[in-house]
Amino acid sequence: MAVAAAAAVPPEDFKCPISLELMSDPVILATGQTYDRPSIQRWLDAGHRTCPKTKQELQDVKLIPNYALRSLICQWAQANGVDLRKPSDLNTHLHASVHKSDKEALSQLRGVVDTLLRTLSSSSLQIRRDAMKGVRVLAKESKDTRTCIAERGAIAHILPQLSCGDPQMEENGVVALLNLSVDDENKVGLVAEGAVDAIVHALKNGSSDTRASAAVTITSLAMVDVNKATIGSRSDAIPALIKLLAEGSPRGKKEATTALYSLCIYVDNRSKAVSGGLVSLLLSILSCEGGDIAERVLALLDLLATSAEGRTAVGRESAMPLLVGLLRSGSPRAKENTAAVLYSICSASKKIAMLAYNAGAFEHSIDLLHRGTIRAKRKASALLKLFEELKSNV
Repeated sequence: MAVAAAAAVPPEDFKCPISLELMSDPVILATGQTYDRPSIQRWLDAGHRTCPKTKQELQDVKLIPNYALRSLICQWAQANGVDLRKPSDLNTHLHASVHKSDKEALSQLRGVVDTLLRTLSSSSLQIRRDAMKGVRVLAKESKDTRTCIAERGAIAHILPQLSCGDPQMEENGVVALLNLSVDDENKVGLVAEGAVDAIVHALKNGSSDTRASAAVTITSLAMVDVNKATIGSRSDAIPALIKLLAEGSPRGKKEATTALYSLCIYVDNRSKAVSGGLVSLLLSILSCEGGDIAERVLALLDLLATSAEGRTAVGRESAMPLLVGLLRSGSPRAKENTAAVLYSICSASKKIAMLAYNAGAFEHSIDLLHRGTIRAKRKASALLKLFEELKSNV
């Protein structure tokens, strides 16, 4: 693995949890834990499908290069006379997909990226703005370009810009991270490098456009299951999205709804969202909004209603006329999600089921059974069966 010249002792964070040796090719497992590639590969090749450190079951065994830690280890090794054996690092992956004739172009790209990153520390605000815009544009070009940007340590340069106080810099910085997050291997890497705190700061304090872009970035990162838990564990992440939904621009509200839906797919985040007042806010929006935003809100309400806390919050008496009204006159998708919400709360409480029945849900379910979408018909059928059982027991 590594041969130390002097008696230099590497920091604990630089050691592999399996081999306890200095890592030469650190990679991130789906659980967010970092291991040396040879060690974790041997573990996986032996048939194990759990994380050695957390014991979590692995749904995905993809190994994501931890470029930031790799860079720190190389710096430490050079300063302490430690000779690292060269791993199959980014160059191997890039050169496998880039023809030899393109090596010069790759070298030029690295030079451009390095120049942009150095320029981000310029004393001129306008120069820094131009550099950040350049990173943003480059990060949108191709997977190879994004890989190169990540390998050159760009994330560590971008994150401080999300709280620099300049709206243009912050917006371009957030979108640069969003562009980098397009590739799955970057999603866990961004979170591992501390991007969530910076993104949430932008979500809370940025301009209208920056806050909306930050919400989109959270949605992108939350496509990886382990990131849903990591982002939700930040005490201010979900509240910041709820605040954006309450007071943001039309775009901000749309993106906040999508981000909250993505996070609440992870069960533990649903109770956090409900306790943060999300259900009351969603019902308030439904009382005055229609169209696309109403459909998005109902989809989120449907998801929250699968939890006990969500059902209690949705099933209060004052919400019933609103929900039954949407079952009667909402769009086809709105009716579908409303039927799903009503079924969740009515199947959990006879009292709520009776409230829904008395408000007209039975009649509207019959209509939905004949005219609704496939899913709406299925939910309407389940509601009708529930109401029939309710009547027979009265």
